[in-house]
Amino acid sequence: MRIESILLNSKGVVQKGKNAPKSAKDGAKGALPVYATFDIPDKTQISTITKALDELDKVEFLPNDLIYVKNLGANPPFKNGHEALEWIKQSRVQILYADFSNPKVHACLNYDPENGTMIFINSNYKDNCTHSDVLAISEAIFHECGHGKDFDSENSIQEELDCLSLNVLAHRFYKKKYPGVFDNKNSFLFSQGVSLYPKLFFSFQKTALKNRVADKYGYLQSGDNKHPATKLADDIKHIYNNATYV
Repeated sequence: MRIESILLNSKGVVQKGKNAPKSAKDGAKGALPVYATFDIPDKTQISTITKALDELDKVEFLPNDLIYVKNLGANPPFKNGHEALEWIKQSRVQILYADFSNPKVHACLNYDPENGTMIFINSNYKDNCTHSDVLAISEAIFHECGHGKDFDSENSIQEELDCLSLNVLAHRFYKKKYPGVFDNKNSFLFSQGVSLYPKLFFSFQKTALKNRVADKYGYLQSGDNKHPATKLADDIKHIYNNATYV
């Protein structure tokens, strides 16, 4: 998800959804702006972010998984986690915790050519510092790096699929590297985030994946200049256009 600066105050930057359409269907999920207010992280939170980046640096995509997601219609923006970490360093990206107007948002990217790029993590997770939490936060950061790599404010269903594939590939790498690390993790971050999309991507039937992405991102255009729409993205847009919202 991308967001843009609209106001500066003493506490932090308040952000607004960049890609919400001027008018959306009544009740359309995901189409409304998301606002965020951030605080400077404390030592414990900085430690968690640092550990998450250390884990991200080691991520390598499992070869068969990479082939699978590409055949499905997702194109990961990075070749591995190290490449994403180098992008963070070179782009001088700040990673902060933030309060979101929509508590269901896990993380957001703020691309600002003048004030610098920021990645915001939901402040609901700011005290989560177990190993599994660290890995989950690294996946959220990885996803937002995928958005940031474009250095633009454009977004699409295809771009979301490409960035979601980063979550999926990293998650499956972690599960192989740390067997059992995500067992019995049922909080919102896991059940509706990092543990959900690997199941949806790798399920035999793709109906649940399409419906989930349509529900969250269907209001976006199918593809964009840097993320040409695949059949999967077009199918998702079709589902959204034919849905009835009440």
